Amino acid sequence: MQEPMPDSLAHAGLGTLAAAVRRRLKHVVGARLTPHDLTIQQFWVMLVLLEQGTTSLHPLAQQVWMDDPTASRVVKAMVGRGLLRTQSDPKHGRRILISLAPKALSLAQDLQDLAAEIKAALVAGLSLDEQTAMRRGLLTMIANLDDMLAGSPSLGPGDETVAAS
Repeated sequence: MQEPMPDSLAHAGLGTLAAAVRRRLKHVVGARLTPHDLTIQQFWVMLVLLEQGTTSLHPLAQQVWMDDPTASRVVKAMVGRGLLRTQSDPKHGRRILISLAPKALSLAQDLQDLAAEIKAALVAGLSLDEQTAMRRGLLTMIANLDDMLAGSPSLGPGDETVAAS
C-alpha cells in the first residue's frame, strides 16, 4: 500500500522520503536526457559499458537493476540505433558480448559528465559524515526489505489480487 504524500515532507516517513527522492531523481535525469533522445535505462546501460567495458547481458542487467528480458529489449533497441554493438563471445558459444559502438563513445562520455553533475548536485549541502550516515541507513533499509522478501512466501497463481489489496 502506498503512503499518501504528506503536505510537508518534513514529517514524512522514511519510505515516503525514499520514494520522493527516487521520483525526483528520475524526473531530473529524464529531463536532462531529453536532448539526447535516451531513456533512463539506456542512460544507465551506456554508463555501465563506458565504465566497465564489454560485458554479457546478465551481468549488465544486474548492474543496471533490470531483469534479463527488459535488458535484452533495451540493448536490442540501442543496437538498432547504432549506440551499442553485439558480438559472439569466443569463449562461450551461446553468450553475446555487448559494448558501446564507436560512434557512441562521445555521447557516453557526455553522459558520464552529466551523471557526475547530477551526483554532485544530489549531495550538495551534505557533509561527508552526513553522506556516510545516509548511505549506511539506506543500505540497512535495503537489507531489511531483502530480509522481508526472503521471509515471505512467494505468490502463487491467482494470489496477485490478494497481495495488491
